[in-house]
Amino acid sequence: MSAPTVDTETMSAECALAQQPGYTDLHADCRQTKDVPLPGTTGVLLLRRCTCTCHGRRGDAT
Repeated sequence: MSAPTVDTETMSAECALAQQPGYTDLHADCRQTKDVPLPGTTGVLLLRRCTCTCHGRRGDAT
């Protein structure tokens, strides 16, 4: 059996790399903790928050 894979597509670059052995400390460098709306629009995101479980259930916390 192989190790379960983690879907890193919706994670920040830092958290995606932090999934690799030896890079786990990069979770602390993630700044993608909130959705960033596109200015002048409603419901359109410029940047989606990171979905990594290292952020827990903080919601909109920074």
